Amino acid sequence: MKLELIHPDPEVPIDPRAEAMLPAVGGFPPSDRHLFLSGYGELCREDLSGGRALEICGGFGKLAAGLAAALPEAEVIGLDLYAASGPEIEAKLKKHPKLSYVAGDAFDLSRYDDDSFDLVFGQAALHHLAHDLKGLRREVLRVLKPGGRFVFIFEPLGHNPLFAAIRAWRFALAELGDESNLYLSQFEVLGEGFSRCEVQCFNVLGYPMKALSDRLQPLAELVQRLDHRLMSGFPGLKKYAANCNLVLTK
Repeated sequence: MKLELIHPDPEVPIDPRAEAMLPAVGGFPPSDRHLFLSGYGELCREDLSGGRALEICGGFGKLAAGLAAALPEAEVIGLDLYAASGPEIEAKLKKHPKLSYVAGDAFDLSRYDDDSFDLVFGQAALHHLAHDLKGLRREVLRVLKPGGRFVFIFEPLGHNPLFAAIRAWRFALAELGDESNLYLSQFEVLGEGFSRCEVQCFNVLGYPMKALSDRLQPLAELVQRLDHRLMSGFPGLKKYAANCNLVLTK
């Protein structure tokens, strides 16, 4: 299996269900809009009518609820160490009868049968699980059906020394001890046993220009188009992007 590094074209129309998920899941900076739309488009890419999807490390459960709204015929389960709860969650559960939340460990999916999910996904989660990629891979491969997909959205890439330094400075200021970068070599480890591994790369110009482009939507869109031209013209730049989505197919 070989990693496929791409940069999705911002001019290609996005699945309207992915667009609808943006406000449901939460607001994101304009500079990252293309990244999240591409990621949510991956979650909605296949017909999951009668299928099952599992979010791991789902936190407050917003993304699982957003997917349940986009794919009402699919069973969607949100798993986290602590099950999402509270009045907002109760309202979502009433609205989406095929949505549920459970407490559990992403490294131990033994409650689920082999080949029982069409989709396993997470958001800003993989870099918190990178200490045991082989264990994570083993469990996800077991529960995924043949042809099923494993999707991570909004992950940090660490190959760009400048961006890694900026990120380390931000982490140090906020005392974020559990944050880390990810590397293509780790994706290769995670991808063993999968038939395909696609890395969607974002933010070459976009990362250092966030302070400006997050205040000006037209500038954010221009930077996204420039990023696409740069990474299309100079494919080696993709490795040095700041963020990525990861799409693995069993």
